[in-house]
Amino acid sequence: MAPSRFLAKKRKKSKIRVWLLLVSLPLFILVLIELYKWLIPFNTVNPLWRDATVGETVIGDWKYEGYDEEGYLKFYNHGQTHLLPPTSHLLALDGQFVVVEESSPNSITFAPKLYQAIPFLWILSMFGFLLLVLLGGYWYVRRRLHAHHKRLVDLLSRQRGFRPRKRN
Repeated sequence: MAPSRFLAKKRKKSKIRVWLLLVSLPLFILVLIELYKWLIPFNTVNPLWRDATVGETVIGDWKYEGYDEEGYLKFYNHGQTHLLPPTSHLLALDGQFVVVEESSPNSITFAPKLYQAIPFLWILSMFGFLLLVLLGGYWYVRRRLHAHHKRLVDLLSRQRGFRPRKRN
């Protein structure tokens, strides 16, 4: 059997790096969304906004009633009426508020409170992605430290002038 020093050294197989996949996947999704916006420019709907037509609720039991004669936005709740000037963008009713983005006589587009605007599934997926990145990073660092531990110990022992004794 030939000594191993005469055999050709095998090249290490390149492995797919997990962190590269974790970084590239959100970038790929972002590119797809931007490509969709570029191909269909008129369909730009912000997912954090909500639409309500005449008779639908905006805050609690308050419903949108459209415009009055002077152009004010009307909201009603069990006989009570609230008027909002057309230049105002903040609607506050019953201690709650929403930001009015745009309105027409038939519909209103508004941004609800942030904790109601972001769907729970999005929040859950963000935390799951963060957990995957942290676990992947921990696994990667632990694996790299384990692989280089012996080489590091040998390097440090040679630098200190330590030479193992020859056994008789």
